[in-house]
This record gives sequence, C-alpha cells and structure tokens, in this order.
Amino acid sequence: MIDLRSDTLTLPTQEMRKVIADAIVGDDCYGEDGSVMELEEYCKQLFCVEDALFVPTGTMANQLAIKSQVTEGNEVITETNYHINFYESSSIAMLSRAVLHTCRTEDGILRVEHVDELIHSKPRGSFYAYPQLVSIENTINYYQGKIFPLKEIEQLYEFTREKNISLHMDGARLFNAHVATDIPLSNYAKFVDSLSICFAKGLGAPFGSMLMGKKEVISKARIYRKQFGAGFHQIGMYAAAASYALKHHISYLHTDHLLAKKLAMMLSKIDGLYVDPHAVETNMIFFHVNNFHINSFEFADRCKKKGLLLFPWLPYEVRIVVSRNVNEEDICEAANIIEAVCKELTRGIMYAF
Repeated sequence: MIDLRSDTLTLPTQEMRKVIADAIVGDDCYGEDGSVMELEEYCKQLFCVEDALFVPTGTMANQLAIKSQVTEGNEVITETNYHINFYESSSIAMLSRAVLHTCRTEDGILRVEHVDELIHSKPRGSFYAYPQLVSIENTINYYQGKIFPLKEIEQLYEFTREKNISLHMDGARLFNAHVATDIPLSNYAKFVDSLSICFAKGLGAPFGSMLMGKKEVISKARIYRKQFGAGFHQIGMYAAAASYALKHHISYLHTDHLLAKKLAMMLSKIDGLYVDPHAVETNMIFFHVNNFHINSFEFADRCKKKGLLLFPWLPYEVRIVVSRNVNEEDICEAANIIEAVCKELTRGIMYAF
C-alpha cells in the first residue's frame, strides 16, 4: 500500500531506533533528563533563540504559546485556514479563553494590511477584546504547503512591535520552507516572539515538538505545560530520536519536494484533473474531483482499493503529502492509480448520459 495521506506517517529508521534504545534518560520533571536538555540546547543554538521547551505535540506547542502571551478574553489574530483556527479553535476557547479574530486571504499569506484591518474592524477599549497575538503558519498546510515569505514575516514583526502585539509562528513544517529556500532557520526565528516546530512529520521522529522563543514566554509555557498534564519523567528516548532527526533527516526533505513536483507534473497530464505543478513549493499537492461527479471520500476509497491511500481534505478536494515513506517508483505507481480511477469515473459519466 502506497501511503500519501500525511508526512505524520513517517516511521523511525533503524538507526533512529538504535539511538532510542541507547538514549540517556532521567526525570525531566526534576530537570535531570540529559537527552531532553541536550535537545533543547541544540534547538536554542540552531535557531538562535533565548529558550526552548520540549512538548508532546505541535498543538500543545501552539496552545502553550497562546496561553503564555494572551490573557483571558483577549484576541488572537490569524488567517481563517491556518491550523490554529482550522483545527485548534476549541482548544483555544477551553485552555486560554481567548478570542480568535480571522480573515481569509487570497493567497494564504497574512500580511500587515490584513492584520491592520482586523485590528480596526471592531471597537477597542477597556471592556473590549484587545489583540495580543498574531499567529502565522509556515509552511501553510491548507494552501498546498505554501512557503510564508521571510520578507512578509519581517514586516509583520515590525508592525506588531509598534502595536505591542506578539507574533507566533506555527512552524510544524518550517523545515520544508528552510530546505526549499535555503534560508537559515535562525532567520525565521529572528522575527517572531515564539515559534513551534514538529519532529514527527517529515523528519520522521515518533514524537514531539519544540516551542521556542523569548525566555519570558518559555518560562510561562514551562509552568503551563505541567498544568496541561505534560510533565515528563523518563522521556529521553523521544528526545534522542528528535535530536537524531534534526542532525540527519532535514536534507531528505529535498527529495520529498522533488518527488512531489514530479508527481504533480504527472497528474497535470490526466484528463479532467487540474493540477498546477508550478504551485507545488514543498511536499504537498491538492486537487479537486468535482469534474468526476464524485466527492473526495469516494475518490480516496477507489484509490485505496487499488493500493493507494490519499487524504480527503475537503468534500471535493484531495490532499497528497509526499514523505520519506515513498520513493520514485511509488510516485509513478500513485500517478498510474489516480489516472486509472479518473478514467473509470470518466467512462461512468459518459455511460450515464
């Protein structure tokens, strides 16, 4: 079975499994897990940030960033389709009691003019919600793994400084942006107050994310992490796996990007299927199935029966994510399966009339 549903499905390599087995562990609640301390220090140096905190998931990293920078009843500004609103809105309501204020942008990039418009779109005063955090995403899942331009991040950072608003980056797939642009990770971290990254997507670690940023933010987040139920004891095995992924797996993302572009080019030649290969910036491809008079769940099910797993993203839109789980042969076979399904559906439509 070829699995193109998500890069969260990547599996630890044999080398990583050995590192896990040999990891130095201690009680992290006492600050005595050497592998965790080494990982956090390595991330601080790699991203040139003041502090770092190892957490179980990207969602928790984002929630800790919000909880640490937004007081109850105040506002988080973000794009409607960013993960923090698309998936995490209920978590924000429950854990931080904060208000989400969103807008949908044409190309997925939340710019200064969007934030400024949202700030001035409602009354502000002592008994109104006050915007305390702007949250962006890089790369942007909903927008086909699009890279958030560094120039736009820098402009947002300067603007939020003037407004006394913090800036957070959900960087679950920031490594994909880093590999595609060759921009140092520290350059991205330079223009945000907090930043989350994930080890369990394209990097192939089994567990974990890192929240980084200003020392004041991370100090608060460390307390909230414990209150959220994520005080670790012997967690060094997972930290060691994350360290190994950082040191050995980042470069592999380049292959993921090349294979995604190759697959997009092959899919663009299938009748009835619109795919723009030039829109593929990293490891994601999205396509609509409206032309085949079928929804995305039915389309994915037909592909599954032929040995290909796809993710039905929206009712009529399918998502493909290329990861280290697949090779060039798999990509070619995936294209063949999708083409076969499209041809079957096209014949069915013709016979229906």
